[in-house]
Amino acid sequence: MQNNLETKESNKNLATPVVNKVSKGKKFYGFNYHPNGNKFDFNPNLDNKPIQSQSGTSNLFPSFLSRKAIINSFLDQKKTIYLQRILKGADNETIEFIVNELRGTYSDIIKDKNGNYFCSDLVKVCGQKDRIKILEELSPTICEDCLDPFASRTIQVFIERASSEIEYIYILNSFNDYNNFLCTTLDSIGFYTIQKIIDCIPGQYRINFNVIFVSFFGLITKTKFGIVIVKKFIKKTKDKNINLLIMNFIRKNFMDIAVNQYANYLIQFLLEEWRDTPEGNEIKKIVFEHFQEMCEKKYSSFICELFIKIVTQEEKTELIKTLDLDYLLKSNNRNISKIMTALGFSSKKSK
Repeated sequence: MQNNLETKESNKNLATPVVNKVSKGKKFYGFNYHPNGNKFDFNPNLDNKPIQSQSGTSNLFPSFLSRKAIINSFLDQKKTIYLQRILKGADNETIEFIVNELRGTYSDIIKDKNGNYFCSDLVKVCGQKDRIKILEELSPTICEDCLDPFASRTIQVFIERASSEIEYIYILNSFNDYNNFLCTTLDSIGFYTIQKIIDCIPGQYRINFNVIFVSFFGLITKTKFGIVIVKKFIKKTKDKNINLLIMNFIRKNFMDIAVNQYANYLIQFLLEEWRDTPEGNEIKKIVFEHFQEMCEKKYSSFICELFIKIVTQEEKTELIKTLDLDYLLKSNNRNISKIMTALGFSSKKSK
């Protein structure tokens, strides 16, 4: 960021805040600006007073809102805070001026440790028209930018504020690349953006996103961050076609899912989330058929414990009839002993 934007030395001839010392160390971030000069003075009484353009006369804006001055301000945290203060009370014309002044630099600004905060606040106060201008510039690399800890914060604000189809398209456009999508989803920073997309963008606008997401279920469900997103995805996505794809994945890979450290939570989640639905009943049937095999494995035995809790007494009786009780009751396997106790039997170990 420091290399891409203006250097600190070029800031010497620009507007520089004059901050006087305040007694007892108390700091204020208000200031006056001089329309006919190049400086602005500290003023503790101006904290919440709006900065407005000279609309109706010459449309002049204070020099510290110029492109170069704003970019140079990101080199200093206090100067960035001053600019953020301006945004809170600025009129629409001033906001539009700032948005246009910074065109061509947003990709760098959102990656800057100070600039990303300013850009996030800018997104919060600008209208749909100005948000679209910024998104149009960021759209091609949003997916990759999600991996950056600073840029990710700003992109999530965009997702929260988006309210039109064109904004949703610009946000999701970069996620159509399968490799980018997978890297972002499995990343410890990127997965927060994926969660935000699932939370905030309506399902009808992320149809292609949903299909790509399900196509990677095999990888996503086996990671610490991935299983968190999968559970949120299923909860938020009420689509029969997506449910069908998920069921096809489970039918083909059930035991591989059940014995995995993280993926087993998918089956546990669906047993409760889809309870009393056709899909949920089918999963119960699959668990029923693999129950004895699952008892022996650590992670799949967690599914067995939950299964015992949610089935009816009649279903439990039918389950017991299918088990090799002689083998199970004599086994020294701790997982099996735990399941047999849950079924109401005393295993050899408990005796």
